[in-house]
Amino acid sequence: MTNMKKCNYVISIIAAVLGLFILFASSGLGIGFKQKGGIEAGTWPAIMGAVLVTAAIILLLMTLMNRKKYEEMGVVLGLPANKRVYLIMGVFVVYCVILRLLGLYLSILVLIPTIMFVLGERNKKKMAIVTIGTGLGIFLIFGLLLGTSLPQPIWM
Repeated sequence: MTNMKKCNYVISIIAAVLGLFILFASSGLGIGFKQKGGIEAGTWPAIMGAVLVTAAIILLLMTLMNRKKYEEMGVVLGLPANKRVYLIMGVFVVYCVILRLLGLYLSILVLIPTIMFVLGERNKKKMAIVTIGTGLGIFLIFGLLLGTSLPQPIWM
């Protein structure tokens, strides 16, 4: 068992590094408004990265101000609920890899049912409906209406 203070420091560092990485990566895509209207491709990721860095700083400051309180709060990392979170985190790491290989549409056919299964859903019909509905929604909104270029399989 560890304490909340240590966990908050670790999470603050991880969130800040990830947020800064997102900011750096999105700056290469362009940030801000286009001259012909709309926004550059890196604007939303940059906002997300800035929010993540801000949240990391807030968590760090809260932890520093309430050091004593957080030292006394115990955290059990091996609880069954925590193990489910770790498993979901692993699923998202695998998803990031297969997204590059299979593209968005095929990879969500793996991601959504897997997450539903880990979270306790066993009804295959419901899993299929949610997966197909989500894929169709993404295709209609981002592919057709907005004309967004979504990740394609490596063979395309």
